[in-house]
Amino acid sequence: YEQARHHDWCATHTLVNPRASRAAGWSGHTDADLALKLVEKTKDGIVVSGCRMLATLAPLSEELLVFPSTVLKAEPAAEPFALSFAINCNAKGLKFLCRDTYDLGRSRFDNPLASRFDEMDAVVVFDNVLIPWERVFLCGDVARCNALYAGTGAVVHMMHQVAVKNVAKSEFVLGLAARIAEASDAMPLPHVRERLAEMIMTTETMRACLRAAEADAAPDKWGVFTPARAPLDTARNLFPRLYPRLVEIIQLNSSSSLMATPSAADFANPNELPDIERYFAAADAPAKERVALYRLAWEVACSAFGGRQVLYERFFFGDPVRMASALVDNTDLKPLSDRVRAFLKRPD
Repeated sequence: YEQARHHDWCATHTLVNPRASRAAGWSGHTDADLALKLVEKTKDGIVVSGCRMLATLAPLSEELLVFPSTVLKAEPAAEPFALSFAINCNAKGLKFLCRDTYDLGRSRFDNPLASRFDEMDAVVVFDNVLIPWERVFLCGDVARCNALYAGTGAVVHMMHQVAVKNVAKSEFVLGLAARIAEASDAMPLPHVRERLAEMIMTTETMRACLRAAEADAAPDKWGVFTPARAPLDTARNLFPRLYPRLVEIIQLNSSSSLMATPSAADFANPNELPDIERYFAAADAPAKERVALYRLAWEVACSAFGGRQVLYERFFFGDPVRMASALVDNTDLKPLSDRVRAFLKRPD
């Protein structure tokens, strides 16, 4: 931690092992054949091999943090998979297999988001990578690996970061929708206003969850000031359902204007510029501002970059069904059910 802070390292991380198939033996492989695992212990450190998903920003990072994967069975066979460590991204035997880039080298005008913010995603392959002992956090301790997130409070702080991100994204997409309505003189239309109201409710719900978590924060048993979990659990379960709807509203309110978007090269062409300035202007925006607005809307709602963002939000914190189940497990429902039982026992 002190080295990372002093040198201002950029870090990526991996959380889960890949799946071959729910039927063991698919294509000759089982999940255990693919998962990151301990190969051997040496005097210099541990040697690991296997695969992990999914490291965002991996090719641009200096450090890779490998956290414990999904809950392991409490049995000796699980011990080789109980791992947590940090390693340099240029370590021998470490490979990143990347998706296509969404930054196609276009201008900021043409691709305002992908040209600035595309975070490459990569599958991480470990081919007998040596992890020095001073960089090994856990090895072979199934119980501690399973307890790490809850026992350290890490999961709550991760959820707090998610809630901050949810607020920022909600505000941005709501602002984009509002500017589209202004530019197109659509603000008085009832269906546009109804959709904007829906976006406002999403944004305010995320703000309320974040504020409640911070207002009810308290020191944990380690003395670390920690946000309240319940509002953050609510935010992380709601937003994967709400963000795709925010994007859909951008599509619905923008309509065909999303495709009426000449490029920066067209604006630089003196033969085309007079026509563009005449035919692409909007009620509250000259042609270049209008086109820039809808190119931004396209990046949010229709581009490969935007599609990746929707997928990211759907599954960012894990499978939605498992997250919902965890929410039930982490909510004390007994006082509420007891109130119902007490009501039913009241005398006439």
